[in-house]
Amino acid sequence: MENKPLKCLFVASEVAPYAKTGGLADVAGALPKQLKENGLDVRVVMPYYHQIENKFFDHASHFLTSFNVRLNWRNQGAGIYYDDTIIPTYFIKNDAYFYRDEFYGHHDDYERFAFFSKTVLDLLKHIDFQPDIIHCNDWQTGPIPLLLSEKYKYEPFYKDIKTVFTIHNMKYQGIFGKEQVLDVLELSEHYATSETLEFHGGLSYMKAGLLYCDQINTVSPTYAEEIKTWEYGCGLNQLLEKKLYGKLCGILNGIDYDKYNPQTDPHIYKHYDIEHLEDRKVNKHAFQEEYGLEVKDCMMIGIISRITDQKGFDLLKQTLEGSWMMDKIMNMDVQFVLLGTGDEDYENMFKHFSYKYGKRAGIFLTFNESLAQKIYAASDVFLMPSAFEPCGLGQLMAMRYGSVPIVRQTGGLKDTVIHYNEETKEGTGFEFVDYSGYWLYRKIQEAYTLYMEKPEDFKQVQLNAMNTCFSWNHSAKVYEEMYRKLIES
Repeated sequence: MENKPLKCLFVASEVAPYAKTGGLADVAGALPKQLKENGLDVRVVMPYYHQIENKFFDHASHFLTSFNVRLNWRNQGAGIYYDDTIIPTYFIKNDAYFYRDEFYGHHDDYERFAFFSKTVLDLLKHIDFQPDIIHCNDWQTGPIPLLLSEKYKYEPFYKDIKTVFTIHNMKYQGIFGKEQVLDVLELSEHYATSETLEFHGGLSYMKAGLLYCDQINTVSPTYAEEIKTWEYGCGLNQLLEKKLYGKLCGILNGIDYDKYNPQTDPHIYKHYDIEHLEDRKVNKHAFQEEYGLEVKDCMMIGIISRITDQKGFDLLKQTLEGSWMMDKIMNMDVQFVLLGTGDEDYENMFKHFSYKYGKRAGIFLTFNESLAQKIYAASDVFLMPSAFEPCGLGQLMAMRYGSVPIVRQTGGLKDTVIHYNEETKEGTGFEFVDYSGYWLYRKIQEAYTLYMEKPEDFKQVQLNAMNTCFSWNHSAKVYEEMYRKLIES
């Protein structure tokens, strides 16, 4: 078995660089690439969103085949397109479902991703690819293990295929109306009980994936334990703790070390490495000049994030001694740079801070990859005070570029950042445990003191962070080992 070229179909609703709203796309873009480099026959499937058309490949010349997919009384057409510029990737096209401005959040998401899931399984015969593993990701692919287990495995072509279901975020569970789901997936009332798909009065695609897959994993070991608790399990903690614990594990995400590399990154102002850390200042000063900040050697705080409660932005609104925590932070000689979009209330809050602090605050309420890379290379510290964080990629990218992470000790943040110890000179950042603005402020203050009064120590934290290795190479080997154990079981 060790010498067998293992075949894996990686299924995700978004894959970088084709379509991205969050970390799932980064994982789906990087992990299959590493698995392929390790010798696996791995292919990727995703929806063909209209934003992709003619942006990455010529639409007309990359058509592969088409066929009809039955969703009960519906007979829907699926066009299949193919691109192997990075890795063999199949795109499922149906304009009625995927020609939308937003990837998610539509009234018929239950039908859109039922169609996607069923098309993935039907596709295999049309491309003559019989994978050993179908690797599913988050609720959008939850119907795949269910359909494979309860309907498709009766056909010889499908009977030996195993499924892995990766939880990237328990908060998003794909809960839809009972009648809608039973109809579109052609399921009996048996699947509408608390022992099956029923959840909070509806039926859950996330729960379908958990119950019917062969292996569950989360994207960090700590998060795998956290989701068994009431605080983090989003209502499925007892199911995971008591019924499914035997098939649950945590495998830490990585990042693409070729893409995120300060020695070669085409987006930053000046390349640098551990031996030339002083060149980071060139990046900071060039960033300050380009984006209208005061050009000076103060500590720059960077944030690149979705602007939501999950990411800890409510902590900046908490008060201490009659002042907002954000104002307390800005009372230090720091600059604050934020890139991201999200909740309107938070966006308005940061517009206020941008006006209030002028050349000390760079607020960019958008997402721009080039700008993101510049912030990693220019910022001295990188803020991630998350309420929960399944893994987090921002802190890994920040450490790669020598921006020192300040994080709350949860999920993958706990697994990847080690608090700096001035006595031993060990550690890669600053951590706090209690979810409070006070402790966030204290840790920023601690980093600021080190930056201002002990620059050699601060440089040591940067070097320690840059010397960590969170590439996909190790994690991909763990995934392959998990795949092989499933095939042999």
